[in-house]
Amino acid sequence: MYTGKDFTFQILWHFARKNLFKTLIISSIAVVLYKYCGFKFLAIPFIPIASIGTAVAFYVGFKNNQAYDRLWEARRLWGGFTNTSRNYACQLMAVLEDKDIAKDLLYRHIAYINILRLQLRKTIPWATSKENFHQTFHGERDELLAFDEGLKKILEKNNKMHYYEAIRAKNNAASHILRSQIFDLTKLKRENKIDEYEHSDLVKHINELFNLQGGCERIKSTPLFRQYSIFSRVFVNIFITLVPFGLMKELHNLASWGIWLTLPFSLLISWVFFTMEQIGEYSENPFDNSINDTPISTICVNIEIDIKEIIGDTDLPEKLNPIENVLL
Repeated sequence: MYTGKDFTFQILWHFARKNLFKTLIISSIAVVLYKYCGFKFLAIPFIPIASIGTAVAFYVGFKNNQAYDRLWEARRLWGGFTNTSRNYACQLMAVLEDKDIAKDLLYRHIAYINILRLQLRKTIPWATSKENFHQTFHGERDELLAFDEGLKKILEKNNKMHYYEAIRAKNNAASHILRSQIFDLTKLKRENKIDEYEHSDLVKHINELFNLQGGCERIKSTPLFRQYSIFSRVFVNIFITLVPFGLMKELHNLASWGIWLTLPFSLLISWVFFTMEQIGEYSENPFDNSINDTPISTICVNIEIDIKEIIGDTDLPEKLNPIENVLL
C-alpha cells in the first residue's frame, strides 16, 4: 500500500513512460504529415473525439469503481482477521486453565495467518495484469519465490515444524491448519477441559476465519471481468490515438507555430486518460505483490503482536514501517 502524500516523478515516469513515448511518436508523425506533407485531411473535428472521450471517461470510471470495491473489500476482510484473532486469543486464555495448551493453539493461529498471506500472494498469471509496472515492490520476496521455503520459515518460527510434511503438498495449507484447530478444540471438549458452550463459541471463531479466508480467495481467484478490463484499455488507446488528429487544426489556427502545441497537449491528455485506466487495472487484484496491495504483511505482524501480548510473550516482532513509502 502506497503511503506517501505525493507521488514522486520517478513513480509517475515508471508507470507513464511507455504510453508517453507511444503518444509522442503518433502525434509527431501526425504533425509532420499535416504541416510538411500537406496531408490536411488528417485533421478531423474535435467534437466527435470529445464525445468519445466523454464515453471513455464514464466507462473507465465504472471500471475503477469495481476495482476499488475489490480493494476495499480485501481490507475489510483482513480487518476481520484482526478482530477475530483478538477475540479468539482472549477467549482461549480465559476458558483454558492450562495456558500452555492455549499458547500452543495461538502460535498455530499465528502460523495460519502467515501461511494464508503466502497463499494469497502466489501469482495467478491470468488474474494479473500483463504489464508488471505495478509490481515494483514484492512482499516477502524470498518466501514468494519458493513457497515451501516460506512455509518452513513460518512453521519453524512458531515451533510447528511437525506440520510441515502433512501440509506441504496440500492444495490449501492454511485450511489444513484451521482443520487441526477444530480437531484439537473438539478433543479438549471430550477431555472436559472446555464445556460444550465454550467449544461452540471457539469453533464459531474458526468458522469465521474460514469465511474470511473464502472471501479473500474469491477475490484472488476471480479477476475483474475481462469484458470490462480489456475493452477499457482498447477504448482508451483508441481515444488517445485520435487526440492529436483532433487538435492539429484548432491549434494551427492560433498561429503558424501553434500546431507544435499538439505534442504537449496530446501527451497531457493521453497521460490523464491512461493513468485513470491504469489505476483500475493495477488495483483490481489487492494481493498482487504490488505497491497498491492491501498491506497483509503489516496486518499479520500486528496480529502476531496482539496475540503475543495477550498471552504474555515478551518476544514481540517489530512493527513494519513503509519502505520508500510502500507498506507491505
